[in-house]
Amino acid sequence: MKKKYLVSIETLHLIAGFSLVLSGVLVYFIDGLEMALSWSIFGAMYISMSDIGEDEMSQEKRKQPNHIIRRLFAYSGAIFSVVLVLFYLNKILL
Repeated sequence: MKKKYLVSIETLHLIAGFSLVLSGVLVYFIDGLEMALSWSIFGAMYISMSDIGEDEMSQEKRKQPNHIIRRLFAYSGAIFSVVLVLFYLNKILL
């Protein structure tokens, strides 16, 4: 039986990617086009990485340290990118 995670790495990458693209839009009003493009490109890279096939991995492969590390960094990227969006929203609104 395959273990189903509450949130897959693919979903975490999509959260991080779209949050970073949104950060790019928001930072345009703070720092201009250069930083906006930088964040948006970075977000687009995350979105393109979202199709990595965790659902098709064997249970043995999911228990390997490199997969656990990828999962940890996927959570970190999703959380940090949402925090970045909130930071830029706060900066624009206040």
